[in-house]
Amino acid sequence: MRVKQLGAAFAALSIMASAGSLAAAPASAEPARADVSLFVGYDTFRAATLSPDGRYVAGVLRDAEGDLLIIHDRTTKTTRPIQRARADQNLELASVQFKGNDRLVFGLQQKFEIVQGKSTITRVKDEDSDEGFSFVSRVYASKLDGTGLVSLYDPALEQGFPRWLSAGIDNILPDDPDHVLIRTPSTGGTQLRKVDIRTGKYTLVETGSSKTISWLVDSNLKPVMRVDSVASGRGRVWSRRDASGKWAEVARYMGADNANSGADFEGLGRGPRPDTVIVRARTESRDTVGLYVYNTSAGKYEEELYTNDKWDVSGVIRSPSTAASIGACFLEYKVKCIPSDEKFASHWLAIEEAVGPDSNLRLESGGSLDGFLMVSTDGPKDPGTFYIYDTKTRSLEVFQTARAGLDTSLMPSATIMDYTAKDGTEMWGYLWLPPGATVETRNLPTIVLPHGGPESRDAWGFDPLAGYWAAQGYAVFQPHFRGGAGSGRGWVEAGHGQWGQLIQEDINDGTRALISKGIADANRICIAGWSHGGYVAFTASYRDTELYKCSLAGAGVSDLRDMQSWVRKEQGGTQSTSYKYWAEAIGDPNADAAKLDKYSARRHAAEVGMPLLIVHGELDYTVPVEQSRDMVTAMKKANKPYEYVEIKDMDHYLRPDQGDDWKQVLTKGKAFFDTHIGPGWTPPATP
Repeated sequence: MRVKQLGAAFAALSIMASAGSLAAAPASAEPARADVSLFVGYDTFRAATLSPDGRYVAGVLRDAEGDLLIIHDRTTKTTRPIQRARADQNLELASVQFKGNDRLVFGLQQKFEIVQGKSTITRVKDEDSDEGFSFVSRVYASKLDGTGLVSLYDPALEQGFPRWLSAGIDNILPDDPDHVLIRTPSTGGTQLRKVDIRTGKYTLVETGSSKTISWLVDSNLKPVMRVDSVASGRGRVWSRRDASGKWAEVARYMGADNANSGADFEGLGRGPRPDTVIVRARTESRDTVGLYVYNTSAGKYEEELYTNDKWDVSGVIRSPSTAASIGACFLEYKVKCIPSDEKFASHWLAIEEAVGPDSNLRLESGGSLDGFLMVSTDGPKDPGTFYIYDTKTRSLEVFQTARAGLDTSLMPSATIMDYTAKDGTEMWGYLWLPPGATVETRNLPTIVLPHGGPESRDAWGFDPLAGYWAAQGYAVFQPHFRGGAGSGRGWVEAGHGQWGQLIQEDINDGTRALISKGIADANRICIAGWSHGGYVAFTASYRDTELYKCSLAGAGVSDLRDMQSWVRKEQGGTQSTSYKYWAEAIGDPNADAAKLDKYSARRHAAEVGMPLLIVHGELDYTVPVEQSRDMVTAMKKANKPYEYVEIKDMDHYLRPDQGDDWKQVLTKGKAFFDTHIGPGWTPPATP
């Protein structure tokens, strides 16, 4: 199948100019480098969706004033804006989906400051306080020309609850042209409402507690599973509706904002029969997470949809018109989707072949299996590309890219590198190579970049940190170490109690493999990381001085016992599930105090043996900024040199609204690497 290039989809609109987004070639021999703005901040186009008949594309275009909701008519080749969300009002468009061929449902969100101890909120201004912020969401519907705008939730009708609570779509109901299921805050608890998209009128389906986040429904649209927030939003509880109609807890997961704890149970949505939902779960007989039909009334797995002996399943693929399950996806080395529907499989395999092996492939919303489908790709050189596939002609057209002005010749490449740990365990990681370099290129300046979590993992695809630093001429290595997610529960639990120990050695073994293979210059290797990766970088600064020449610790934990004291104070005390989880994953601060101190950089500041750059966001509520401030104090006391960058109003996460903050992280990191391991590699001059 040949991929065709669609003409300029947005010729009728003025979009952000790409001029200046790439560095111009200087007069010296230094080559042109990709600019940092290509790696962080908002995509120029996102959230693409296709009408059921395939005629219209909706999506969100980003320009200097904020977000535009646009409609592109594929028949007339015209594009028009229908809604504006202004950046100077902290507004952005969160989502968009078609309801039939003539109406849209879209989400709007606004960033607000949360004022502690008050029942009101203040819209974020430049002079924000340090008390935190939230995104408040609302849902609307309109015709394709923007008229007939209807609010599907009116907060003015509700009184007596915090104004930062949000409404959102729980189920788009693709087989119901007139309604959606929406969760809304209410005085009696969170409500699930069936809302008419043309009038905004609703019927009440279910009421939960003020902590209820979402519901899952069965084939009869009866709520049969729900998820609630616990521990100030840092944990999740999944409950099922049992045979008596009562809610019974199924699973509870904790961690830093639920990012850790390796959840073994997660509801994914509507099931094929009454009293069923589709879940991703690890059963007692398996090490990896599989995809199942779960009977909520009986509390048992009714049908196995897909399992893999090596990799955890990540999600389900659904028919865009019926919501029926038509496949499963998992993150292997790259995203891999396995169709279960014969018709869909024939198309999916053809699309995979057309886009090639270096791209992740995903099915986007809208269209139909008998008409047109929208798919997207991403990869090391591709921040995102949207395609339209014609199921009748089996042709694939490029519709639009996620980021304008991208020159792929300035982007790095990536490959999988295998290595063996000291104990004989087979390991692997992503090796990023500078533009022009190959796996045969030798003695590259190198950055080792372990991921956060640690019960997370890196993913093949567009990566702002690895991608930017590799584009500047550095090899970047992301090891898949024990304790990380995606490879079964045994892999996760092998890292419990091993912070600074086995986890650190898995990472260091990867670094030694880079040296032995000749890829990395042993005298020019730095380590860098964010969150748990920042902890690894802190620990390496005194523990692994023979391997690394410098360390960048971003939002890292510098003192394991102090971190657990903070968790105990902020997340419910020593009996909380959150604290118990960290005591298991890191170590008991009472029983294991000496060991925890041994692997805490703050207590070894006098032993730091390399240049150290510490970076932290002022408003980080996942790893508190005190972890870095205390390390700075310890470094001063030990009379050790360091650099410290504290970024005002920045939290823990890499979001597009914090693009300017992340530009600081990336560019200060590059300058730090340039100083301590030399400038990035450049291709040899062509004779």
